[in-house]
Amino acid sequence: MTKILFMSFILFSLLSCSQQQKKETSAKENNGANTASEISFEKTEHNFNKIITGERVEYSFRFTNTGNAPLIITGVRSGCGCTVGDYPKDPLQPGEEGKIKVVFNSSGRRGFQSQSVRILNNTQESTVTLRITAEVIEQ
Repeated sequence: MTKILFMSFILFSLLSCSQQQKKETSAKENNGANTASEISFEKTEHNFNKIITGERVEYSFRFTNTGNAPLIITGVRSGCGCTVGDYPKDPLQPGEEGKIKVVFNSSGRRGFQSQSVRILNNTQESTVTLRITAEVIEQ
């Protein structure tokens, strides 16, 4: 009988520890959800329409930190050397706005061009893709 009581006590203890860990994990996840940064762009695509070969054009994508924690942009990656992005280096507080400037150099390019720029950040998604397009014509 004492063995059964002892085994029941151990089983009860293990189950209560497991339930407590689940509650603590859930609380941490909920707190993390309430303190996450979030990036919201006015638009994620821009069309320069027709531009002349060799022309450098730029566009600034506007965004807002719509989350509850500082937004940190850790980098900008483009698909080719013809597209360069510039971004805020300091954290943006909740509600603050910023711009990511994208410059496209059409030298050596002709026809329809579509380039993407990936924005690396500390949001849950961690990457946002911006796209620029243009039709490059000869003068």
